Amino acid sequence: MPIGKDEILRIANLARLFVSEEEIGPLQRHLNGILEHFERLKELDLEGIDPFAFECDTAGSSRQDAVSVWPGREDVLAQAPNREGDFFRVPRILDESDEVHLDECR
Repeated sequence: MPIGKDEILRIANLARLFVSEEEIGPLQRHLNGILEHFERLKELDLEGIDPFAFECDTAGSSRQDAVSVWPGREDVLAQAPNREGDFFRVPRILDESDEVHLDECR
């Protein structure tokens, strides 16, 4: 069943995302393409294949749950390439022209 505009808007609302009218078409095509791949996977003949044949044993990869000493704030901040007081300085990723629709996420 193809995903329509209403379903795209419902999913965006559930994810608290703003989706413009221009974004709906590309999102529909992308999500419908993903669903087509799953439909093709359903057609595979998996008779006689153990679903857990490629299961990995991850039990040995866990680390011990032990208390460790955390370095002090100053030690961590001293490693920063750029800092301002008690904060890391990072490059700006948004400028004045970028739209942020926080009010629509509430």
